[in-house]
Parts: sequence; structure tokens; C-alpha cells
Amino acid sequence: KKIKMKKRFGFIGTLMVAAVSILGTTGSLSAQNCDDELVIGDIQPLSGAYGQAGEQTHRGVVLAAKHYNEGSHPLNSTPCLNVAGKTYRVKDVVYDVMGSAEGAVAAANRLVFQDKTKYVVGTYGSGFSIAAADAVFTPNKIIHLATGWSPKVLGADKPYQYRLGPTGREYGHAFWQWATGGGAPNLKKVAMMASNDEAGRGNAPREQKVMQQYGIEVVATEFYDGTGLEFYPLLTRALAAKPDLMYLHASPKAEGLMVKQLRELGWEGPIKTLCGQLQNSIEIAGGIEKYEGVHCNFGFNWDSGPPYVTKEMKRFRDAYRADYPGDEPTLQVLSVYDATVGLMEAMKMAGTVEDSVKVNDVFQKFNWMLSLGAMTSWGGKESSGRAAQVVQPIIISQIKNGKLIAVGNPIVPIP
Repeated sequence: KKIKMKKRFGFIGTLMVAAVSILGTTGSLSAQNCDDELVIGDIQPLSGAYGQAGEQTHRGVVLAAKHYNEGSHPLNSTPCLNVAGKTYRVKDVVYDVMGSAEGAVAAANRLVFQDKTKYVVGTYGSGFSIAAADAVFTPNKIIHLATGWSPKVLGADKPYQYRLGPTGREYGHAFWQWATGGGAPNLKKVAMMASNDEAGRGNAPREQKVMQQYGIEVVATEFYDGTGLEFYPLLTRALAAKPDLMYLHASPKAEGLMVKQLRELGWEGPIKTLCGQLQNSIEIAGGIEKYEGVHCNFGFNWDSGPPYVTKEMKRFRDAYRADYPGDEPTLQVLSVYDATVGLMEAMKMAGTVEDSVKVNDVFQKFNWMLSLGAMTSWGGKESSGRAAQVVQPIIISQIKNGKLIAVGNPIVPIP
């Protein structure tokens, strides 16, 4: 059953449903006059522990479709997506992965064989992305742009698979370079908390190698259950290793709980974490004072101004807040938005939406301007078997005096 997506979290329950954006269903008046319809699909954890992040991540696709349909994007100033003289109304369709690899495969099958899409953008979670790509997307030549950090998301055997944003490696390189270059001069030892799943166990060894490159010793690594609520034993064990910094790789809920529990255990030292849903995590932790000094991978102050906030970033943020009042976008949502834009521009250059092979031939060599103010390039040939990960600036932020501020935005190469 297809239903319209509500603008608040927690709407999608445990049923597998397709959430079609309001614009994808109705569109602007001009968009109704397009020649045909183009479905850009998405599979997300819309329920369960990652439901909040999955729903918000999908909004990047929703907004990109809306802006192309109404002709309000700088790269698409007339309504509809025009490819080789034919116009298309872009419709986004998303299915819940139901928190499992099996659910991800079922969702992928529905997109490909029921909705007939050839393009999928935004998938949150390595395990979901890998399962869907291996079983459905790659065999059927479906272009899939995912966010998962596991090395297995990409590969020479996945010619239609892409990663649309940075992984822990890139965030790590950017942060550790900044830290050892003067940002945190006393940083020598780190204790790390990682989820006991595909993403955590796949990414932890890579991040540890990055830290070692900068002369940082990883004195403890603890793998936690993502559905847990009490992390005191693991945190206590990590603190016993006497780290200079605690690194938390966690979902928004687990992150907030870990920060809260670390403070309760007496930890006053620096913390590095994701800040994927910062306000929500702060509330869970018990207030902004618990986050004082915390370094954020994803958290970002959209009011920072130039050079960290470009004109296009401001345009995107204003549009997001207009459609989702009371909510602030993450940089990952912006990455999904820009990736959807890049894919549609590649369709224009390829002159087709029907032939995914031809679009893929163009897309894997295509570069476009990101909202962050830099042209894209592709990395990962050495590390992943093919150059299929978008290279982009990494925003480094920290909470100081109760406010999140940007402190740098380096571009980290991806070998």
C-alpha cells in the first residue's frame, strides 16, 4: 500500500510500506504537464532503532525530486527533468527494510519489479545496502547510491554501486589531521565504541589504521549491541585503558546514552562522535552541557556563514526547513540531495533514463558542483576496487560554550 510520508518521525510502523513524497504524488502544476514519469527509489530503515535517521536521510531524495519537478534548482530552471527532449516528472518511492537483510532484499525487489525503477539513492546502513546490491541491484543493472561505511558496500564486482558520501576513514583522516596538527595537541591515546554489526566491525579496523598513521594508539575497542540501553560495563572497561579521547561510533539514541553515561562515570575529557541527529542525542544525554567539548562528525551549525556555509547550502537548508518545520537537516541529507542531483544530470548527459548501462557509463566519469562549494571527483579504486565514492569536503565541528561551531573543512583524498 502506498501512502504519503508524514513530516514527523515515528510515523512508519512495522509494516513494509512505500512512502511517496507529496510532490512525487501530486507535484507542482507545471510538473503535471511532463511527458512521462521517472521513479527514483530508495530503501531505508523507516522503523526500529535507525528509523529516525532513515526517514530523514530519504528527505534528500524528496527535495531533489521536488526542486527538479518545479524547476527551482540552479541546474534545472524549468519544470520537469528534460532528457533528450522528453520531460519527466520525478517521483520518489521508498520502502522500509524492516531492520534486516531479508527486508532489504524484499524492498529492493519491490522497487525493481513492481515500481520498475532503475535508480536507487540514499540507502542508510551497510548491511541493507550490501544485501540489496548483491541479490537485486547488481544483477539487474540498477544504479545504487548508498551511504553505508562498510568496505563491502563497493567493489569491482559491483559496477552499478556507489557511495555518495564520506566514510569513517575520510572523517577520521580529516579529524585526526586537524587534531594532531594543533587542534588537540595532547591527543595520544583513543578508546573506541563501535556497533556490533556489519558497519561497526567492518569500519573499526579501517579507522584504527587511520589513527595509527597519525601516531595515535587505540588502547581499547568495545563492540556494543545497537538495541541496548545500558553501556556502563563497556564504557567502564574502555575508560580503564586511560584514553585521552573517547570515540563513539553510534546511532543517535545510543550516542546520547553513551555521552550521558560517560559523564555519570566521571569522564570529563574530550569525546568524538557522529552527531547524526544532534538535538535528539543531546536531549537523550540530558542537555547541551553534557556535550560540551564534543567533536562532531556530522553535526553542523548552518548559521556558521562563509566559508563553511555556501549560498547553495543556505538555499537547501531554507527549503528543508520550509517543508519540515522544526527539524534541521544533517550534512548526510545534503549529500543525498546532491547525489540525486548528480544522477539526474548524468541522465541528461547520457540522453536516456531507460538505459541504465549508458547512464552508468556517463555517471562513473561525471563530475558536478556540490552544494558544499566543490566539484566532485571519484575515489576508491585502490581501496574498493573501483573509483565509486564521491570525494567532498569534510566539515569538522565542535561544541564550545554550548554552541556547535565549524573549525575546518578539508578535502581528504580517497585512494
